[in-house]
Amino acid sequence: MTTGANDGDDPEPTISTAYRLVDLEPPTLRRIDVEAQTGVPSEQALRWWRAMGFAEVGDDEVAFRPEDVALVKRLGELIETDTIQDRNVLRLARLMGASFSRLVDAQLEALEDVVGPNFDELADTDFDIFEFMETTMLYVWRRHLLAAISHRLSLEKTNTGQAVGFLDLSGFSRVTKRAGSAELTDIIDTFEAAAFDVVSGHGGRVVKLIGDEVMFVTDDVDTAVAIGIDLITRLAPMDKMPPVHGGLAYGPTVTVGGDVFGPTVNLASRLTTVARPGSLAIPRGVAPHLLDRDDLDVRRVRRSYDLKGIGRTSILAIRPLPTHLGDERT
Repeated sequence: MTTGANDGDDPEPTISTAYRLVDLEPPTLRRIDVEAQTGVPSEQALRWWRAMGFAEVGDDEVAFRPEDVALVKRLGELIETDTIQDRNVLRLARLMGASFSRLVDAQLEALEDVVGPNFDELADTDFDIFEFMETTMLYVWRRHLLAAISHRLSLEKTNTGQAVGFLDLSGFSRVTKRAGSAELTDIIDTFEAAAFDVVSGHGGRVVKLIGDEVMFVTDDVDTAVAIGIDLITRLAPMDKMPPVHGGLAYGPTVTVGGDVFGPTVNLASRLTTVARPGSLAIPRGVAPHLLDRDDLDVRRVRRSYDLKGIGRTSILAIRPLPTHLGDERT
């Protein structure tokens, strides 16, 4: 669906420029027109619209185009034939809305660094940057889809679990009190870039970023440990970068809308709170073989921890060997 514009056939110049940049004609239809052409009640289409993160459109506002009609009509047909359920449409709409909202904000910020706030100039250039962005997003989506399908096809049907990890910056709240906005932005950007690079490089999947924390999943514990150690080691030598710590767990999970849930996720999250800077915490019984690794500093922690919602838990503390670190901060 497209975003709304002012009523009338002569939009304001700034709105006209926006439509020209994204290669769309101004809207010509109201909600009642969409309902009449699709047979889908306005209330149902409005739920999809809200789920995508768009502001509610008034009954008399001209805000829609033929593409909106085609999409609503197709979704209505799929739901009517039980090909897809309305709750799944809403779930995917929420996910896409949140993801694309963040993505386009980042894209426009990057453009403004180059051309400033005057987007009129972009509309008059030979190179269509927005068409390039669209092509790139479709390319990345197809590659992720290929990887996800291939991964699912390669899994054995008896596989009942996966490793879940949380990695975040130790003491980041203290850093925010003394650092300026530019420094904080640099720290977060560096952390996010390294996290995506490390997780993807080891064949894992970034589930989401939560401020200064990354959540990821992998098929096995050893890969999760490798990811955690790699990120700790990579960021340790960087000036002003807080040390990384994290929690890892292995077990059954539930994936909904790309997010991952379940007690295994809760355990990994709780373990992050007890992991010391520059180290990983993992339940002792999950991977006792790690104690035999001579390329890691793996220690049994004598005390057990009463983790909220989990209970008493004994852990292993895992660190890179000092020779693998760029300095001795951790």
